[in-house]
Amino acid sequence: MSPLTNGNCRPDPVERLSPREKEILPLVAQGLDNRQIGKMLFISEKTAKNYITSIRKKLGLANRTQIALYAIREGLIELTPKE
Repeated sequence: MSPLTNGNCRPDPVERLSPREKEILPLVAQGLDNRQIGKMLFISEKTAKNYITSIRKKLGLANRTQIALYAIREGLIELTPKE
């Protein structure tokens, strides 16, 4: 039985994110705040906050820390060692 017919294959939750949300997710994981994300992407701080709220809801996460851990665990960002 294929994974699609036996129910064991779940769609990647990141695929539910919009292109803009996919752009913002690694920035949150890098520790940028809403103001920094807004400046970087030419959007308001409030718009950045709204995108982050949407990311949290779509991925079933409670806060920014969980977003960062999710991004690391899923390989969406790479950790670089301090020199």
